[in-house]
Amino acid sequence: MVQPVGALPEYNKPPVVEVVIGLRFKPLENLTTTHYGIFWSLIGQEYPLYQDWPPLGEEAEEPRFEIVQLPPLRRVFMIHTDQSYLMQLQPDRFLHNWRKLLDSAAYPHFGSARQKFTRGWELFRNFAVENNLGRPQLVAYEVTYVNHFIEEPDAFPKATSAYLPVFHWTDDRSDHFLPSPASIGMDLRFSLPENRGRLRLTVKHGRRRPDGKDVMQAELTAAGPAKEDGSDMPSFLDIAHEWIVRGFTDLTSADAHTKWERVR
Repeated sequence: MVQPVGALPEYNKPPVVEVVIGLRFKPLENLTTTHYGIFWSLIGQEYPLYQDWPPLGEEAEEPRFEIVQLPPLRRVFMIHTDQSYLMQLQPDRFLHNWRKLLDSAAYPHFGSARQKFTRGWELFRNFAVENNLGRPQLVAYEVTYVNHFIEEPDAFPKATSAYLPVFHWTDDRSDHFLPSPASIGMDLRFSLPENRGRLRLTVKHGRRRPDGKDVMQAELTAAGPAKEDGSDMPSFLDIAHEWIVRGFTDLTSADAHTKWERVR
């Protein structure tokens, strides 16, 4: 298969509203709620806000490792001073998010999100070793981009084809018996090169509370296995970023690219 070459596609107004970079590791069996607080004290000046959430699960096709705590420790959010960045931590996961809180907020680009993830992970990895939790043994990586397509009320799912040409409700029907669908769910998966994992597109839609407009959410996730020591992390993040950006551009329409002001 011929791989794309050259600079990645770029948009002045990309529809991305969230970027998540994360990894899974074998559960740290000695991690306690006290360690959450101690680690937070190290980063609290930069990430002063704190929230508790239920822990994330695992996908059935991925390796499973039992968490020994009963009940399992919760997941914590440690939120940056500007609230657009946050760390997520639980006994077998570390994630770092950028999220768009205002329509006027500009996407900071992957390099900035990656830098904050890498720095946060290094801080936690060193913390785990220094506090006798053991060196985390990595299991998998994941990078997720969440995109929102906004239209007037009741535009979706019919308007999906204007953004994602793989959906052709108006073109491919034979008898035109059915009315427009009331909802849509889409799940496409593609293999990453060199057996590095998969790229997954999931699509769903809903309504935005502030103004009642329709929102189509297109989520692209690149996930794959990790070497225990994390030595292959830089190369995986490079591949994940490229396949998400090129894959998103390949899946979306030229008219949508114009709307998002594609410059490359």
